[in-house]
Amino acid sequence: MAFPDRHLVQTEQAELNPAAIQHVEESDAEPKFRAIIGRGGARRGIRLESVYWDGLSWLLNGSRQSIGDVVDQAAAQVGEHSNLASMLRVVAFRWMWRRLAQMENVYSAENLNTLIQACPTPAIVLTKDKKIQFFNEPFMTMLKQRLVLGNIAQLSSGFRFVLDTQVDEAILSLSGKGKMVTTGFTATCAGKQLTGQMNLAMAPSQKQMVIGYVIRG
Repeated sequence: MAFPDRHLVQTEQAELNPAAIQHVEESDAEPKFRAIIGRGGARRGIRLESVYWDGLSWLLNGSRQSIGDVVDQAAAQVGEHSNLASMLRVVAFRWMWRRLAQMENVYSAENLNTLIQACPTPAIVLTKDKKIQFFNEPFMTMLKQRLVLGNIAQLSSGFRFVLDTQVDEAILSLSGKGKMVTTGFTATCAGKQLTGQMNLAMAPSQKQMVIGYVIRG
């Protein structure tokens, strides 16, 4: 496994997944008519594609507002003679867009790196292709002490870190909520070897990665 600079944060441009278009259900685009009653008993007949009704329902999840409140607000913004359905599509899309931006910030590489640096015990982040993406100072201290390294430069060449469980298999096992995997690991450098155990959990990241917390080393 490659050993990166501890403070290095790598960002990648997200690629459009063609499967995302293939997985659109035909029913998503099917227009559905609904009679919405707003405050004061105002009744409006609105035809929207199913996906937009779903989006508006998601927007209201956990809110004290009703779909009638949202329709009233949209109607007040566009006026009586404008396209209310179009405004509701914009409302749903804009909300999803903002929500996505918030989630991308939460699951950013910078936040993940901060999470690892804040951990007081040895911890690392491993990518699906078996690379060490991030590690913290306690992890580095463990390696220097247990592998008896003369200087940090020795880790730049000949360092190997191997899990007893394949990373892609661990990710598959961790796909369910609240799951954890315990596995052994072996670190070798300059003819010296360190074995131990770590708990693996899914990393809060847009990419498939795992966080490894050393529990014995």
